[in-house]
Amino acid sequence: MNRAENNNIDLSIVTISTNEGDQLVDSARSVMAGIEDLNVEYFVIDNNSTDETEDVTRQYDKIQLIQHRERVGFSTNNNLALERSSGRYVLLLNPDTILDPETLPFMVKYMDDYPDIGASACKLVNPDGSIQHTARRFPTPGAILARWAHLDRILPNLKILKDYLMSDWDHETERDVDWLVGAFLLVRRDVMEKVGMLDTAFDPLYYEDIDWCYRIKKAGYRIRYVPHVKTVHLYDRESAQTLFNKWTVVHFRNILKFFWKHRGGR
Repeated sequence: MNRAENNNIDLSIVTISTNEGDQLVDSARSVMAGIEDLNVEYFVIDNNSTDETEDVTRQYDKIQLIQHRERVGFSTNNNLALERSSGRYVLLLNPDTILDPETLPFMVKYMDDYPDIGASACKLVNPDGSIQHTARRFPTPGAILARWAHLDRILPNLKILKDYLMSDWDHETERDVDWLVGAFLLVRRDVMEKVGMLDTAFDPLYYEDIDWCYRIKKAGYRIRYVPHVKTVHLYDRESAQTLFNKWTVVHFRNILKFFWKHRGGR
């Protein structure tokens, strides 16, 4: 998998679209506006979409389109592109993101300056400019139960949740953290070579990013939150709106898998 030694690609971007072509329009445009000074390869995985995803990708020669006839999960989709990638860094990027023009050049330069950082992310904000708390500590069973029950809505100062969500920190200063949300997750290729790609044993959407960061940190690398540049993240995931829905069981299964893999299985 180590192809980076024989080329000069700075960054491999991987975005999955599952009928998210309407958001991909703006995301792809923002990516293109920020890569003039970088050598970038840009993969878009069309996860059996029935919308305009393919049409959006055809607008840009830079985009390498990977299409599926059947839908597969987050890890499987990303890994397919990661296997083909060759950049010094790889970036998992949601289609519901809009990057500032300076975001990608800054983040690549930052990683170049700090070789002990294995993964990093910029600041993610809502469309109104408010900060999303996307840098967190590793979960504990108590924190997960409290989060799952949405106790943060009625007990915002509950210590176990404040510790997990790092809500006692304004997210305006850079710092080392335990894990970063996979909507924008920049990983050093050398580190990926050591710890492996995303774990496909997890069901789609939950805990793949936590598990990846856990393995990166366990290998001795830092996970760094870098708020000096930002990305707008639209973020309208159904599971965040209600207590119980179709993703509840998926989330619970992945919680068990994570704790068994890293805490109770050895």
